Amino acid sequence: MDTLLLRDALVVPGGAEQPFRGWVRIAGNRIAATGRGAPSTTDSSRTIDARDGALIPGLVNTHAHSHSSLTRGSAEGMALEAWIEAIVREQRRLTPEQAYVGALATYSEALLSGTTAIVDMCLFPEEALRAAEEIGIRAVIAPYVADSMPFAPTLERTAALFDSSSSERLRLWVGLHDLESCSDAQIRAGIELALEKRVGLHLHCAESRFWTERTRNRTGRSPFEQLEHLGAFAARVHLAHCVWASESDHRLLAGGDVSVAHCPHANLKLGSGVAPVPAMRAAGVRVALATDGAKANNRLDMFDVMKFASLLHKGVTHDPTTLAPVEVLDMATREGAAALDLPAGRIAPGQLADLTLVAVDRFHLQPAEPETIVTNLVHAARGSDVDTVIVDGRVVVERGRLTSLDQDELLARHAAVGRALLQ
Repeated sequence: MDTLLLRDALVVPGGAEQPFRGWVRIAGNRIAATGRGAPSTTDSSRTIDARDGALIPGLVNTHAHSHSSLTRGSAEGMALEAWIEAIVREQRRLTPEQAYVGALATYSEALLSGTTAIVDMCLFPEEALRAAEEIGIRAVIAPYVADSMPFAPTLERTAALFDSSSSERLRLWVGLHDLESCSDAQIRAGIELALEKRVGLHLHCAESRFWTERTRNRTGRSPFEQLEHLGAFAARVHLAHCVWASESDHRLLAGGDVSVAHCPHANLKLGSGVAPVPAMRAAGVRVALATDGAKANNRLDMFDVMKFASLLHKGVTHDPTTLAPVEVLDMATREGAAALDLPAGRIAPGQLADLTLVAVDRFHLQPAEPETIVTNLVHAARGSDVDTVIVDGRVVVERGRLTSLDQDELLARHAAVGRALLQ
């Protein structure tokens, strides 16, 4: 079995454990051992000198749309409802090859900025799975199903993929766009498929006041009550946004195997509002972090999301202790992994070897000490500070460059497809 040793790192294990200077040994795709100081043996297939780096659990982006990266910077200045109409016009003419390039570009941007796992609610799941396999990211693919959108993939197509796409690193989930673009019958069918295949169910929920009230006016229930009425909470459910969740909704969410993907940039950019994350967490709801698609955020940098989420909720609550850096880093790692049912998110023996090494030999991360590193990672680090990324025990980013494909060639292809779609 191949082994990899990272030595002389500032190890940030996650959770309540304090950072320390030491080493991490990987065997196969799992963390085999960790320790302080120098390792007792350096007998490994490969050794990485991490003396100028902070080693953290890989970041987990729990909601994105890979096709959104193709036309970043367009459809600006719109509220969610008008924005959806604009992107639907674009999605109708998207080809599988364009979607494949978008997926490669999205996963590249994610890996280069320290994300090791991503949830991709996409239009072309076959191309997304192919891209994720080639580039080496850990991915949950949730096809973008909605019977009101004829161009979207169907549940039948999702079901057919289960027999050919499952692996430890690449997983297929049931994806439903939301309660209003999917009929109740389709929601029920999606829930049944998720239960049958024992996978997660992912959808947008209560993203804006308009869509929340539309569900309430149609059903007499909040979106969360409607999901309960349809039987969704019998499955593992992962909800994006949840901006318009009430206290009673929080209690409902806390009672099931439910997680929330908090997308603060997209929620503000589209004028949707601010999700009540501190209140949800206080009620016992699992909340992870996400970028959303590049068209709604403009960056897929989870370091940016961490800082933004931390500062946003301090401002909303008028309390500087809200979402302390250690909590925010936990939301971006352990909570994200838990939402996806992954044994990851901490640097500890037995965990998946999904790790990110952040270069700290730069002014904005000093002093890089055990007592300052978590705060500086959350409030000062950027995706461009990432040096090395390991997914499933394999080095997929080394010295800030992808190892699996020609990064410059992909960048040129990505730009060409974007220009064609904009024209």
